[in-house]
Amino acid sequence: MGRLVKVVSVESFITPAPPHVPVISCNLEDGRQFVLYYVPLEITIAINKLLGYGYLEDMHRESVFELLPTFDNIVKELDSTIERVVIDELDRETYLYTATLELRAGSVKIKRKMIPSHAIYLALLTNKPIYVDEELVEQQATENAETEEF
Repeated sequence: MGRLVKVVSVESFITPAPPHVPVISCNLEDGRQFVLYYVPLEITIAINKLLGYGYLEDMHRESVFELLPTFDNIVKELDSTIERVVIDELDRETYLYTATLELRAGSVKIKRKMIPSHAIYLALLTNKPIYVDEELVEQQATENAETEEF
């Protein structure tokens, strides 16, 4: 793993133009952005509710992500166990990112590979830091620049 860049804020939204794509945009400490596209819609909605934005309030049913914050004991346990989230891998065949959720159970440190949007949600729920491997940020910027050339 290379140098890590800290995420200072997260925005979650659905693109306004078709096809409407759920997105998580991570604003980084150095002014750059790292964007995850096609994240699960329920995560987009749950993150916005966590951040205090009414988003798709007319949904008549909740996901487990929206329900989780109502269980104080579970949130407290997660808060005492989660240390940080690091988005640190990209599978070049599937073009899917992976995040590492770093946990501590007593003196034991545990790392679990997760879907990045889910890991980001847990970090936001527990107010834990989120980082992105700088190599991934640079790769994404390069690919975006190449796409804009066409």
